[in-house]
Parts: sequence; structure tokens; C-alpha cells
Amino acid sequence: MTPALRLLLALFIGLGAAGAAPAQDAGPVLRGQALDGRAYDLAQRRGRVVMVVLWRSNCRVCMDKLPELRTNAQGWKTAPFDLVLVNLDADAGDAATYDRLRRQVAGREDGVHGFWHGHLQLPAAWAASARLPRTLVIDREGRIAGDHAGRVPAEAWNQVADLLP
Repeated sequence: MTPALRLLLALFIGLGAAGAAPAQDAGPVLRGQALDGRAYDLAQRRGRVVMVVLWRSNCRVCMDKLPELRTNAQGWKTAPFDLVLVNLDADAGDAATYDRLRRQVAGREDGVHGFWHGHLQLPAAWAASARLPRTLVIDREGRIAGDHAGRVPAEAWNQVADLLP
């Protein structure tokens, strides 16, 4: 068997060129520096349920939902749960101002991580969402369990509850 045919066969049966087992789906990449300076890497958060909410400050629905999201997250502060708020504003300064004010009013909210999209590596399709807020629920293995556009439905919170241990 020629090396090219061997490679093609290995790729076809999912063993890879070196004959190794196929790589497991690593899930979406979501990592960067939060607005409060903390580093975040979804791959390092395995074992936790993560809700990612993409929003803009000029989105009335988004602004209306943010306090509710943070309140719900605090209800699960002892559970393996993260709320990741990704600001899609064009200006990093606007995102930083909102996050600073949020922390002044609410204090430190364990499990709540605020980001400006430019400081975060994330799937491009997420940031290109036409309808905001966009809410993704990620299971404890790092896989997307739910994807919701528009108002955050009760179903998203039900998914989180079902995925928590």
C-alpha cells in the first residue's frame, strides 16, 4: 500500500496520519482576559456549566436582562456554574465603563465574568449574531447544549439546572 493510500485510509477511518485515536471534540474556544483583569479559558472550566451571553449596550433587551442574569448566577454561586457576559460594543472603553459600574454597584460576583469581545478569543459566528442577546449554554464537557437568540428564555435556565450536578 502506498503512503498516500495509507494516509487516505487512516483519515477515512478516523485514525489520523500517525495511526493514533481520533481527537475528541474540544468544544468551542473561549479564552481571554476579563474586564476585571482575570484570565478565563473555557477549556480549563470543564466540569462547570457555562452560560455565555453576547450583548451590546445599545440593545434594550440586553440591558434589561443583565441584572436578571447576574441575580440568577448569584443563586448558583455555590454550584459549578459560570456566567460569561461578552460585550460586543465597538469601543472597549464602553464595555470597561459598564463593567466597572456593575462591580461598584454589585460588588464581586463570583462566577460572573465580563468581557469585551476584542479581548476574547471566541467563535466568529457567535459575535456575528444578528439577534441579541445571544445565549449559549455549555455543558460540563464543554459542548454547546443550547443556543438561544433574542430574550433569554426560561428554557435556557432550565438547561443550566438540568446540567448541574
